[in-house]
Amino acid sequence: MTQTVKLAAIQMTSGSDVQANLDAARRGLQQAANKGATLAVLPENFAQYGGDYRSLSAQYSWLREWLGEQAKTLGMAIIGGSIPAGERLDGSPVPAPLVRARSLAIDENGRVQGTYDKLHLFDAQVNDAQGRYCESDVFEPGDQTQVVTLAGLKVGLAICYDLRFPALAQQLARDGADLLVYPSAFTAVTGAAHWELLLRATAVQTGCYTLGANQCGQHAPRRASFGRSLLANPWGDVIAALDDHPDVLVAELDLATMKELRQRIPVQRHQRLQIKGP
Repeated sequence: MTQTVKLAAIQMTSGSDVQANLDAARRGLQQAANKGATLAVLPENFAQYGGDYRSLSAQYSWLREWLGEQAKTLGMAIIGGSIPAGERLDGSPVPAPLVRARSLAIDENGRVQGTYDKLHLFDAQVNDAQGRYCESDVFEPGDQTQVVTLAGLKVGLAICYDLRFPALAQQLARDGADLLVYPSAFTAVTGAAHWELLLRATAVQTGCYTLGANQCGQHAPRRASFGRSLLANPWGDVIAALDDHPDVLVAELDLATMKELRQRIPVQRHQRLQIKGP
């Protein structure tokens, strides 16, 4: 197995214009490939932020093909942050007006290697201009986890608010993940408080690398995202991080470092999940 893998996080300020968003995503992916990345992660809602997700879900197949074309053209695996899907993974329809937030894992040949529907929905009160967030008004939660093989790595898929739920990260680690990815749209307020803290803590607690690919900047008058996409190693070190404007993070994951840290502090072997209360 290759000991180092070059990863990329594409940090964007997506809005309601799908074509403009895809053009920005294409430029970011091209930049990542030019810098030698073999796996790139787009943020949550990269194709459209806000607006009518149910209408966009009608273009799900087209967006999946678009991602495949980018991957094949660039010779680089891509995790397509999230796009709205009008059908569940078993092919049954999602009841209108809801959709699922789906991440697509595409290999360097343009083939879909796995899909993941966001498990945890952000229904929360935040002290910002928007105030109330209620993703369950728009999205139906997923019901299964997913680890895929991309660029020689076992990658555990998650999306944004999933980062706050350590049981999911532990399950992905037990399923063999080397890397946990979190395509996100963390708000400016919650991001400033918890984004780096959660990514670093998750890396330490699982023995995995964590990569957060975040939205950034002002999407609408009342909605802003934090940015600061980053890669953390299992010791909790931040290997690389961005600022709060659109950019591309490219950094190396070192499997030898991960293996050494897992041997020194074998947290997965020490898990005692079978212990129950009285």
